[in-house]
Amino acid sequence: MWTFDVRTEPVEINAPIDVVWAVLTDVSRYGEWNPFTTEVRTDFKMGSPVDMQVTMGRRMLKITEYLCAFEEPRLIAWQKSFGPRWWLHALREQHLEPHSETSCSYYNSDRLTGVLAPVVAATSGSYMRRGFEGVATGLKAQAEAIYASARTDG
Repeated sequence: MWTFDVRTEPVEINAPIDVVWAVLTDVSRYGEWNPFTTEVRTDFKMGSPVDMQVTMGRRMLKITEYLCAFEEPRLIAWQKSFGPRWWLHALREQHLEPHSETSCSYYNSDRLTGVLAPVVAATSGSYMRRGFEGVATGLKAQAEAIYASARTDG
C-alpha cells in the first residue's frame, strides 16, 4: 500500500489546553488565524461532514471529509476516501498534549494511503506541509493572545 504522511513537529503553546481546544473547535473563527483551512463547518458529531475551504498555493479547494474522532481536549480527526479506498484515503488528525496547567503542545498530521498517494505527494505535498505548519503557528498565536488577554482582563 502506498502511503504519504505529512506531520508537523509539536509546537509548544503557552496557554492551557482548554483555551487551545476552544480555539481549535471554534470553527466560525478559523479565518482569523488559520491560513490553510480558512473556513470550516461541522457540528463535531461522529460521522458528520466537515466542510472546509483549504488553501493550496493559489488555489482554494472545497473539501468535505467526515468526523471520525472527537476526544476533548486532545484529538480531532476527520477522513475521506476519494473513490474506492484503495485509490486514495486521507486521515487528518489534530493532537493536543498538556504539559502543565498553563501550557500544552499541538501537532497535526495527514496520512494518505492508496495508489494515488504518490501523485498527491508530488503535486500537493509541499503545500500541505506549509499549510499544516501555518495551522500550528496560527493556533499558537491565537491561543496565546486569548490567554494573555484573559489574564490581563481578569
